[in-house]
Amino acid sequence: MEKSAALCIYTISLKFLEPAAAPGLESWSSRRACMSSGKDRLSFIEFQSPTLVAKAPEDGDWLHEIKYDGYRTQLIVEDGMARAFTRRGYDWSHRYRRIVQAAAGLPVKSAIIDGEAVVLGDTGLPDYQALERELGRPNSARLILYAFDLLYLNGRDLRHRPLVERKAALEKLLKDKAPTLTYAEHLEVSGREMFDHACRMGLEGIVSKRADAPYRSGVQTSWVKVKCIKSDTFPIVAFVEKLGAEPRRIASLYIGRREDDRLLYAGKAQSGYTLEVARRVRERLDPLVIDKSPLSVDVDKPKATWVRPEVLAEVQFSGVTDRGVLREAVFKGLREDLVAIPAKPSAPSQRRASGKDHRVPRENILQLLPDAVSPSKDELIRYWQHVADQALVHLGRRPLKIVRHTFGTTFYHKGMLPEIPAAVHQLRIKKREGGEGTRVWVDDLAGLLGLVEMDAVELHPWNATVDDIEHADRLVLDLDPGEGVEWAEVTETALALRDIMSAAGLESRPKVTGGKGIHLMAPLAVKITHDGARQLAKSLAQCLVDTDPDRYLLSADPRARRGRIFLDYLRNGRGNTAVGAYSPRARPGFPIARPVTWAQVERNIRPDAFTMDHPFRAAGRKAA
Repeated sequence: MEKSAALCIYTISLKFLEPAAAPGLESWSSRRACMSSGKDRLSFIEFQSPTLVAKAPEDGDWLHEIKYDGYRTQLIVEDGMARAFTRRGYDWSHRYRRIVQAAAGLPVKSAIIDGEAVVLGDTGLPDYQALERELGRPNSARLILYAFDLLYLNGRDLRHRPLVERKAALEKLLKDKAPTLTYAEHLEVSGREMFDHACRMGLEGIVSKRADAPYRSGVQTSWVKVKCIKSDTFPIVAFVEKLGAEPRRIASLYIGRREDDRLLYAGKAQSGYTLEVARRVRERLDPLVIDKSPLSVDVDKPKATWVRPEVLAEVQFSGVTDRGVLREAVFKGLREDLVAIPAKPSAPSQRRASGKDHRVPRENILQLLPDAVSPSKDELIRYWQHVADQALVHLGRRPLKIVRHTFGTTFYHKGMLPEIPAAVHQLRIKKREGGEGTRVWVDDLAGLLGLVEMDAVELHPWNATVDDIEHADRLVLDLDPGEGVEWAEVTETALALRDIMSAAGLESRPKVTGGKGIHLMAPLAVKITHDGARQLAKSLAQCLVDTDPDRYLLSADPRARRGRIFLDYLRNGRGNTAVGAYSPRARPGFPIARPVTWAQVERNIRPDAFTMDHPFRAAGRKAA
């Protein structure tokens, strides 16, 4: 791919952003447009989502809508063409062919429509399992989009307008377009009356929205949802096979639930399957079968066939026991539009020495690195003494996430820290999930050596300094090649993304990671919130994905990454990190992450070209 094919412009560039506008970034980051054949293209906008509440609001300032049981979908229409996106921003135009064709025929130059893709069952109500079946039939006439908001119309951003105005424009736009594109009507009745009516009809619940509110991405209190039937998404941890069935199919599923970093047993879904669904779920889980339970706490389930918890199921239930097990769990369907959070590995087994048990407490393990190889403390001390001046430029005065090696175990650390030497500084922060925590930071060689005393091997700094931890001062994009990707393709991608960032007014600097890929780092002329930085990074990456979605992706789903390059924008965000420049890696040969020049990138320098033994000259590794 030629670099010029990936050039992208933004509606407002960072170098023209006024400091006062920086904290929200909402005014521009989600309205980014990519350059394609000389025309601006509208981009996916993060959905506004409702807050779950116990009861619907009663005053007259709210509009009440049915809560549709389907897949949240965004339609982007431009110049007679349309695209459809899922909740996570995946392009599913190929799955919603009829809906997309109908949207392309709307009498508009451009529009962005928010709605829910559903299939109506025999009862006339949304049927989640029927929707799953129809998704495999792109031309199915049963796929319907219930549209309930209009975000953009003919060059005008409508998100700042009141909901009642947006809905009036949407109703006018979709006149006579049913059933494929159906306007989602609202009722101006009391919340209680609407909720009672929805529950009597057997619907999932209602969504109440403030009539005068603008559209804001993320979970907002101006939209609230009340559910008639409890339903949520859970990772599948095992299945029980139907004995003697041909073709093979499941009889039931075991599901898990997340509690902090642990994966715990949440119950058994024994009903809700048709023969076809049971066969299809069995087929979907077959490549994920493993020898032992992925649960953090063992449960006695002799009939279970354990699987990697990578597939999510939508499960309906009547309640939850005090042990966290679902009552009357009923399987509703797989959530292929969502990606499961990777399971946290179990804590290492106990090791015995001098008659005492030594192990890393489970609560200190954020992520286990079972294949890691760690240098000795003496090697780390000599290394930091050699590179401290260069390293502190990139690592100094930044909160650090650390990879530790102790008791023969290498892991990303979380929670209470070991004894902290005086040369290592401490910073008290408010954690996103509530409560307070401690982060360490250093500003000199003594601090780096103090981290070695704490068993630190790898250092992963925040994209903010301790002087202002709530605002990002730099951006990072991680190019992570999947299996089968040649290194030359990664190099080409880095150069293409460099041009996109340059067009946005960002001067990017490459860094080899000591692992598999390349980081593009860019200082921010104006500090922005961490959420704003993540949106900006995603927008930059999306520009490149739009040029060749078969080559690039924004999803970490390992099933989709073979032969493609994952553009990881999630390194940005409060507390999110990427490996720091000059940090050693716990890998064979002890490679290091290191800034390089664009000339070196063009010469296909390898990501592990520099090591602890040779931090200032490449170790002679050749490009594949």
